[in-house]
Amino acid sequence: MEVLKNIEEEVNKTQVIILAGGRAKRMGKIDKPKALLELNGKTLLDYCIEFLVTNGFKNFVFLLGYKHEEIEKYIGDGSKYGVRVKYSIDPENIKGRAKALKHALINNKIDKTKRALIFYPDDIYLDKKLPIKFLLHHLYGVENKKILVTSLFVSGTAYPYGVAEIDSEQFVKKFIEKPFIYRYTNTAFYIIEPEVYKEIEEKIDLNSKENPEFEHTILPDLASRNKVFSMVQPSSIWLPINTFKEQERAGRILKNNNL
Repeated sequence: MEVLKNIEEEVNKTQVIILAGGRAKRMGKIDKPKALLELNGKTLLDYCIEFLVTNGFKNFVFLLGYKHEEIEKYIGDGSKYGVRVKYSIDPENIKGRAKALKHALINNKIDKTKRALIFYPDDIYLDKKLPIKFLLHHLYGVENKKILVTSLFVSGTAYPYGVAEIDSEQFVKKFIEKPFIYRYTNTAFYIIEPEVYKEIEEKIDLNSKENPEFEHTILPDLASRNKVFSMVQPSSIWLPINTFKEQERAGRILKNNNL
C-alpha cells in the first residue's frame, strides 16, 4: 500500500503538456485541428486524454494554435474527463514546439515547480499502463543517473519507401519494399524535470525567424551532458498518425483490440 501511495504522489507531482496545435498538413485539406480527427467515432484527443487519465494524471496544459477555439470548446473546463485544464494559445508568430513551450512558460501556463509529461495527441499507444511504467523508469533515472529528461523509443520502425541493393557496377540486385529499420526511433513522448524549463527559456528566442523544435534545440545539448535517459519499447505498441493510411490502420488495430 505504501508503494501505491508513493506512486500516486509522484503522479500528482506531474503535469501533462499536450501539444495540440497541429494542422495535419500531410493529410490534405482538413478544416479542423488534427487532434480532432476521429478513429472509430472518438477523436485523437479523447484517446490521448483517456489514456493518461486512466493512469491517474489530472493536471493538463494544452498548447494550441490552429483553430484553437474548436479544441477549447471540445474539452471545455475538463470536467467531462475529470481533469483540470489550462490553455496556452500561440500567437500567429509562434511556430515550432520549442517556441510553444517557451510561450506557455513565460505566460505562467506551465507550473515551473513540477515535472512534465509531454505528449502529442496524434500518437496512440497500445500498452494501457505505459505512462506509469514510463514515469517509474524516469524516476529511477533521476535518482540513480541524475538525468533531466526521459525519452520513449521503439526498437524500430517501418521505412515508408522502397529501397534497393545496388552493386559496384550500378546494377540493381534487389528491391525491398518499405523495409523495417532496426534503429531506435523517437516517439516524442517525454518526461522532463523542472530544470529543463530554464534551458527552454534561455535558449529559445520567440522573435527569431526560425521555428525551432524541442528535439533539435534542447535535447541535443542535454544529451551531450548525459542528461537524457531512454526507455525502449516494442514497435508494435506505437501507432503514429501522420497520413490517411496510418489513420486507417490505427482504426483497424484499435477496433480489433476493443480500444
